[in-house]
Amino acid sequence: MEGTRLLIMTSRLGSALILVGLIALMVFLVMLTTGQADWRLLLAGAALAALGLLLRRRAARTEASRRFRTLRRMLGHRPEDE
Repeated sequence: MEGTRLLIMTSRLGSALILVGLIALMVFLVMLTTGQADWRLLLAGAALAALGLLLRRRAARTEASRRFRTLRRMLGHRPEDE
């Protein structure tokens, strides 16, 4: 139960970081059109979005490996077989 809760929180944190990163990138684009762009905002937005994607992919991969666990045991597959 605790592992599932951790995966959900990791996925939510990843989604939040993606959202904040995309907002930062949009603010950068708006500031770029006005000529007052700060390149640190571009780097921060890209870094936050990339970190969020990384967290979401890791959580999804771990969650997917837990699916059909009972069926795999019934068929005789061991975790190292996959």
